[in-house]
Amino acid sequence: MSASIRAEVLEGYGAGTPVRVLARRFGVHRSTVREIARRAGVQPQRMAPTEEAQAEAARLYTEGLTLAQVSKRLGISDESVRAAVLASGGAIRRRGRRPGRARHEPASNLRG
Repeated sequence: MSASIRAEVLEGYGAGTPVRVLARRFGVHRSTVREIARRAGVQPQRMAPTEEAQAEAARLYTEGLTLAQVSKRLGISDESVRAAVLASGGAIRRRGRRPGRARHEPASNLRG
């Protein structure tokens, strides 16, 4: 990787650009981005989600998306999504199968 590309990675990382975004942009693994930053001593600047992003996160989660799905869609951390849901008066669902999803019957119960 060229010095100019490393500088761009470090600039983005230091500005708070998500690691997965940088990795995709430069065609490297996420651990490579973190290692470049670690060796350079660059710490990411954590940016709090905007009020609009928090409201959108709470809405999407309430509509049935998981914390991880909302996080990926909005480019914020799972913890930021969780905090947004709780701040809006919502509750965090238990892990596992979501209500309303059909269960598949075992093959032995199928008629044929």
